[in-house]
Amino acid sequence: MASAFEVIAEEFVDDMGTIQSLVMTFSEPQKPPKARIAAANSATLLVAATFEEFVREMAREFARAVVTNTESFEKLPRKLASTAWKRTMDGLSKVRFDGDQAGAGAESVFGAAQARFKVIYEFCKGDLTQDIYRDLIHNENNMRPNELNGLFRVSGLSDVCMMLSDKQPMLEIFGEAESGKAHGKLLSGLEDFFERRNTIAHALNLHQSSSPEQIVNDINLLKSFGKALCETLDASAPKPSVVPAEHAGAAVAKPEIASIEAEPSPASENPPLVPGP
Repeated sequence: MASAFEVIAEEFVDDMGTIQSLVMTFSEPQKPPKARIAAANSATLLVAATFEEFVREMAREFARAVVTNTESFEKLPRKLASTAWKRTMDGLSKVRFDGDQAGAGAESVFGAAQARFKVIYEFCKGDLTQDIYRDLIHNENNMRPNELNGLFRVSGLSDVCMMLSDKQPMLEIFGEAESGKAHGKLLSGLEDFFERRNTIAHALNLHQSSSPEQIVNDINLLKSFGKALCETLDASAPKPSVVPAEHAGAAVAKPEIASIEAEPSPASENPPLVPGP
């Protein structure tokens, strides 16, 4: 049976192949120049968005594997819970609420916020079955190497770009036999790609674009990256074992985490929206 990483990677490679076929349709010289430029720029932005979502999905799946196969809250990677807590709170702080709202509208906002808070609250109380991964894995900037590595570092992988540079897809795409040289070319390739992406995204009157050949090269690089990342995560992810009692929903003692602790009010079954002292 294919692993979760393989399923995600196969879909990503298929999506990139579809974009590549579209690129070839607008490369014909008889197409109007403005149409070719617009199509090439659209393709570059689509490639970037598809790649970023792929990396997020892989990082979420790896984090899920780490948590699922951890015996207890105390044995989680050091910053995983605190990062999930912080990012959930950051997300809640951006929930829009108009003070004049009332009735069903206000209740909808309150209910969504309460449910979102309860997930991280219960997780930090020791319930590792809670789905914290969308808040945990989130990038603020383009998926450049440092940002990309950070999505996996929270789950215990220190430098995933370095780790995948010795895989055959990376060595082949760069024509290298040494992982160190492949790593250097990978970092440069990702930086160059996102520099081009940002030039397109932020230009008001862009009269030039990447050539179809450049876009195809970018796609081939990212497809090779995806295959190498899949191999790396399959080898690095904890293997399934006996499910701990905590994961089966058994009551567990509350860990001592003063910085993120929150006690529910005795008068209500719902947890408060603000951590206690």
